[in-house]
Formats: sequence, C-alpha cells, structure tokens
Amino acid sequence: MHLSRLTYALWIVTTGLAVRVCALAYRRGLYRRLPFFTAYLTLGVGTTAVRWVVYGVFGFGSWTAYDVAWITNASLLAARGLAIGELCFCLLGAYRGIWALTWRILLGVSCLFLLHAGLESAFRRYWLGTFVMALDRNLELMATAVLVALLLIGRYYTLEMDPLERAIALGLCTYSATAAIANSVLLQAFVTHLPSGHGYGVWIDHAQFWWNLAGGIATLGVLVMWAVVLRQPFPIVRPPPALLPVAAYRELSLAFNLKLRALDAHLQEMLEP
Repeated sequence: MHLSRLTYALWIVTTGLAVRVCALAYRRGLYRRLPFFTAYLTLGVGTTAVRWVVYGVFGFGSWTAYDVAWITNASLLAARGLAIGELCFCLLGAYRGIWALTWRILLGVSCLFLLHAGLESAFRRYWLGTFVMALDRNLELMATAVLVALLLIGRYYTLEMDPLERAIALGLCTYSATAAIANSVLLQAFVTHLPSGHGYGVWIDHAQFWWNLAGGIATLGVLVMWAVVLRQPFPIVRPPPALLPVAAYRELSLAFNLKLRALDAHLQEMLEP
C-alpha cells in the first residue's frame, strides 16, 4: 500500500494549516476559554507529526503504521468528543437541569453505539477492522446529530453562541458528517465486497485513496474556516447568559400551564363522540 501524490499534497497543505490554526488558538488565548478544543487542535498536530515519522521509518503499508494510524484516529475521536461536550456545556451549562439531562443522554447513546458496533462485528470474518470502523461511524453520526441539534437549539431559543463557537461547531459538524458518510461506505464495502487473494491489496489501495481524499478535503475546508475566524478578536471569558428573575419564570410557567389546559380541553371536545 502507498499514498498517492494527491494524498501527499493534500496532507502537506492540511498539516501546514493545522499548525497555523493551532498557533492562532494559543496566540488568542483560546485555551483559557475552550481548553478541550485547544487540546484537540494540539493533538491533531502531534498525531500528524507522529504519523509522518512512522510512515517515513517503517513505510505506509507496514503493520506499525497500521497500528499507529488506528491508535491516533481513536485518540483524535476521543478528543473531538470532549471538544463537542465542551461546546454543549458552554451553551447549556448555565441551565443545570437541561445540562444534567443532556450529558446523561449522550453517555447512554454512546454506550448503545458501542454495543451496536460490537454486535455488528461479532460474526464477521475481519471482526477487528469492522468493529473499529463501525464504532467510528456510530460516534461520528452521534457527533453530527449533537452538533446539528446544538446549532438549531441555539438559533431557535436565541441562546448566546458567538461567531467563534458557531464556526467551531459548524466545522466539527462538517468533519463528523463527512467521516460518518465515508466510514459507512467503506464499512459496507469492507463487509460485502472485500476480495481475497491477489486483489486484496489493490482493493485496499483504492478504498484508502478515496477515504483519505474525502477526509482531506473536509479537513482543508474546516481548517480554512477556523483560521479565518481565529484571526478576529474574541472575549477570553464567555459572558454568562442573561437570565430572568425567578418570579418571571413562575409567571411564564403559570401562563404555559393555562395554555396547556386550554389545548387539552379543546382536544377533548374534538375527540369526544
């Protein structure tokens, strides 16, 4: 297995952009406001450097490169999950009841996806690769759903999300959606169309090329967006949301209950014979 010239060129450009974005993040003091996201950017640069060294010493098609690739992918996936959780907390953390429900739902769905990936790969011939790709696909799907919901909730309920947080959420959502689609296609092909014998290496090279191309293009677009938004000044500390007095919420709750009772009475009139 080998990397094509296009993949190498795309990798070089995205590596340079990743270093630039990481430097801008530290220059702007983003680590004081979003430490997990800054750690994710730093880990991305570090894992890329490790891959360059391993591929140069052992070769792209070696088992060492294979192990390093999956380990670094897993670490980046975990770091991205923490960054997404951090964004959720920034938007919903001031509402303790909503946040308490949110993190429990996220944890429960993650456990279900882990179980689903295990069941999907249990009786496959290449169970390890199938399990890793299935888990990666499931978690990327969950990340996409969470980020889309976060953007919609912030817009619908007019919750405060400044351009920096919106750009970070949109970038993470774009990358996760692209990874989920690419992993789903590759997993289906891996399970149903993987040849044996002489055609195995050619098939893997072809699949690897398209998988790297999709991820590289998505990463390039996301890094450009983050580089642009990080060039603009932003507050180091996120301002707390403006909450109404407790008495105001009580009045709103009473009004809401009255509307629910009126709706209930109207439905009863319509449904009664």
